[in-house]
Amino acid sequence: MRTHEKEKKAVYRSIREITMKVYLASSFDLIKKVEASAKVLREKGHAVTVEWWRKDYKKLPLADADWYEDPRVAAISERNFRGIREADIFVLIAPTLTSKKFNGANIELGYALALEKPCYSVGRLKRSAMYVPVIKCGSIEEVLERCGQQSCTQ
Repeated sequence: MRTHEKEKKAVYRSIREITMKVYLASSFDLIKKVEASAKVLREKGHAVTVEWWRKDYKKLPLADADWYEDPRVAAISERNFRGIREADIFVLIAPTLTSKKFNGANIELGYALALEKPCYSVGRLKRSAMYVPVIKCGSIEEVLERCGQQSCTQ
């Protein structure tokens, strides 16, 4: 078999192994927990639609008045909304011991709910009636168990 055909078969095999696309929402304060969750998902053969935590866009050197008008910020917004649309499920990563107030992640959650995506949380959420439709879990593994997708590579 030629090298090109082998590479093509390897790509097709890896595409088949990804059974679920997941959007992880959270806060830049919780990047370690988000990265750990993304790692578990990838190890189980799933895909994360957007790795928004790779660059803290809030640190762009812009005045508040200019920030919302900057095309880079608009591109980030569209990328994240596209990632939510492309996802099979939405997971909000919250702190383990104390609850946290979210800003952008709550907007993303509202968008996912409006799109009727299955929405899960990992960690403690602040009390809000808006979190009622969210399936609360203790870990990313529990999210996978609850949606019946424990491992797509077994």
